[in-house]
Amino acid sequence: MNCKHCQSSNVIKFGTFQGIQRYWCKKCKRKFADNRALPKMKTDVRVISAALSCYFGGMPLDAIQRHLQQQFNTYYSEMGIYNWIVRFSKEAVDRIKDFQPIVGDTWIADETMLKAGGKKIWFFDVIDKKTRYLLASRLATSRTIKEAALVMNEARRRAGKSPKRIITDRLAAYIDGIELVFGADTEHIQSKPFTDVNSTNIIERFQGTLKDRTKIIRGFKNMTTAELLTDAWLVHYNFFKEHEALGNIPPAQKMGIPTPIKDWAEVVSQPKVVVSHKIGKAIEKAKEPKQVRRHRSVEGAVYTNKPKTVLSRHSFRGARRLKPKGLKQRTYIQASITTTRKC
Repeated sequence: MNCKHCQSSNVIKFGTFQGIQRYWCKKCKRKFADNRALPKMKTDVRVISAALSCYFGGMPLDAIQRHLQQQFNTYYSEMGIYNWIVRFSKEAVDRIKDFQPIVGDTWIADETMLKAGGKKIWFFDVIDKKTRYLLASRLATSRTIKEAALVMNEARRRAGKSPKRIITDRLAAYIDGIELVFGADTEHIQSKPFTDVNSTNIIERFQGTLKDRTKIIRGFKNMTTAELLTDAWLVHYNFFKEHEALGNIPPAQKMGIPTPIKDWAEVVSQPKVVVSHKIGKAIEKAKEPKQVRRHRSVEGAVYTNKPKTVLSRHSFRGARRLKPKGLKQRTYIQASITTTRKC
């Protein structure tokens, strides 16, 4: 038995509550329950990972609620399920931000229309033709050269290189956008409709899978939610979702290199911030000296402590401001300075 908060093995039993055994950690002085839940949470990590897998697999919240109730015989609210999705979507995106994939030299770019807050937005994406790995995506309110250049620059940053060729549709913004980012070293090929040669069918298939997800939720609430959930969808597509053309394995596993995460259960059960961040912050706070509160000095005032043995024109800890009586402000300050110097 290890502590949920600091992972220490120096724990003892600490009674029971509602039939659940409690434990006490002698190192961090915290108590916890052995119920497969994360610190400060009551729900089993298996329930949360199942909800995340169902959501990004295409199920709506009410269907996930019914599934969890049938599977685990416990009722969970739709808002609670949605909060799990938001929290661990951020965790998954953070876990793969430093992952550098090994991709080919031919990329495919395209855009599709989604809805956020009842308004139309455009989803730009770039995918590798060889591994089907989605390199970059971007949400924008327009289809301009700037948006095309930004998504290309993000794809180059994640891949760590420039491609030899990029296949796009006939959108004019790609012509200058690709030229600005890659220059003349990358060949830009504009695909023709109803052809299998240099087509965008691969990325069109991905967009169809994405719209199967967004069609159920009937659009996003706002741009912030849309950006978070589309980034989490990229994690699901690249690292968790099996691809039939790749032999029923995710694109990240096709590369043959170690991946930071393998499924949603690993994201939920091993979050980064639960152990190291909070415990480390508490230790640093304990080592720091007590902060001295700063006081704002008032021009022309004199400050003293309780015994009135120290006079100063600037405020200090434990001081109170004196108001001159019957004397001019300038004379009183000069006399106070003289008294202080004599002391």
